[in-house]
Amino acid sequence: MKNKLVCLLTIILFQSGNYKLAAQEEKFIGLFIYNFTRYFDWPESNKTGDFIVEVLGHESVYHELVKLTTGKKVGNQNFVIKNFSSTDGMGKCSIVFVGHWHSRFLPDVLNKISDGPTLVITEFDGLLQKGSCINFVIQEGSIKFEMNSTNVQKRQLKTDPRIRELALRVVD
Repeated sequence: MKNKLVCLLTIILFQSGNYKLAAQEEKFIGLFIYNFTRYFDWPESNKTGDFIVEVLGHESVYHELVKLTTGKKVGNQNFVIKNFSSTDGMGKCSIVFVGHWHSRFLPDVLNKISDGPTLVITEFDGLLQKGSCINFVIQEGSIKFEMNSTNVQKRQLKTDPRIRELALRVVD
C-alpha cells in the first residue's frame, strides 16, 4: 500500500513538469494534506458547513492546496483553504498546517483551535511531542510523515488503520 501511494504521488509530481526540489516539496505536502481527508474521520458535529483548511506560513502549500481542492468535496462539504502569515484570524478549522518557519507559533495555534476536532500538521522535528498530530520529515530525499496517535485521539479524530502503515513512525 505504501509503495502504491508513493508511486501515485511520483507520477502526479512528474506530470506537472516542475522538477525543482522546493516545488516537489510543496506538491507532496499539498497531496499528503489532501489525501489525509481520506484517512481521518471527523465527528458528526464537524461535518456541516465548509471543510476549512488553514495554512500558516507556507504560501506555496496554500496555492497547491487551492489547485488540488478546487471543485472537490470532503463528503458533502466544500473545501475552503485559508492562508495566514500570522495567527491573527485563525480559528475553527478541520485541518491546520503550520509551516516550518512558523513552527514557533504552534502553541498559539493550539490555543486558538482549543480542543476542537482539528488535524494539526507540522513540518519541524519535535512537534509531535508538543501537540502536532502529523509531522512531515525528509528522509533519504523523500518527504514522509510521522504521527502521534494520542494527539489524534485527543482531537476527537478517528483514523483508518491503513494510515499507520503509511507513516514512517507512529508514536502512541
